[in-house]
Amino acid sequence: LKLGYVPFLVLVQCQTSRGLASINPITLPKNILFSEVSIERVSSIVEGETVGERIKFGESVLELGDLASEEECEWLVNACRKAAEESTPTRELDKPGLVRLPTIAAAERADVTKTLCADPLPFEVDQVLQTILQRATEYIDQDLPSVSSALFGTDSLTSLLTNNQLKFSSREPAINVYTEGGEFLAHKDAQALTVLLPLSCPGRDFTGGGTAFWHQDARGHRVEDPSLVSKPASGTAMLFGGCVTHAGVSVDSGSRVVFVASFSPQTHAVETGQRDIYGDSM
Repeated sequence: LKLGYVPFLVLVQCQTSRGLASINPITLPKNILFSEVSIERVSSIVEGETVGERIKFGESVLELGDLASEEECEWLVNACRKAAEESTPTRELDKPGLVRLPTIAAAERADVTKTLCADPLPFEVDQVLQTILQRATEYIDQDLPSVSSALFGTDSLTSLLTNNQLKFSSREPAINVYTEGGEFLAHKDAQALTVLLPLSCPGRDFTGGGTAFWHQDARGHRVEDPSLVSKPASGTAMLFGGCVTHAGVSVDSGSRVVFVASFSPQTHAVETGQRDIYGDSM
């Protein structure tokens, strides 16, 4: 277990009777709690193996506690639920109990490639999500440098992000809004790294749900139960490699809102094979 203290510059925003109001940027300390959870059937740490290598080979999931504040999560949940309710249904994309809303950049990339895509998230939501994603890359660069080097071949993942040198999964980054019966079937993201950030509070906002993971030696998700089902507190991000089979567990009641971004360096060769409507490996 490792505790890191990193100051970040963020744009603080608040809800007023007339809508979203911006306050001058201020520096807030972010006390991000880092922990590593093994996906393997038998947890083992190989001497000399780095955190980045364990993520690359699908052995672990990293959890970054308090990556997003309680206030950020609450505001994003309310804004994203509203956006999902107002979103024009796309029968080809939406699954029962699941609406996926892309960021503005993700929707623009989909438009260039003529890929069917839902309407993008509102500008204010987009800006907050960009801030949180960069917060994650800055923490990785400072406290988990082996992740940047092993998965991206660099000492500055943040530079790749801010200089548009990353490629994202189709229609990502995005917000997934799950309601009763909503789930995401088992798949692999086939990217270098996935950042999955639950914004809703388990137990209070929804029941059921969570993210299931299978270890690398699993016989298959259709015949073997997951080796790990994670349901972290809101604001705690999960980071894992693209070779990990995972699934969004069905929500029993309420709504579960998560932010997801799966990405690789531009030079990364994505594996081919059968893919679902979101571009994920089946």
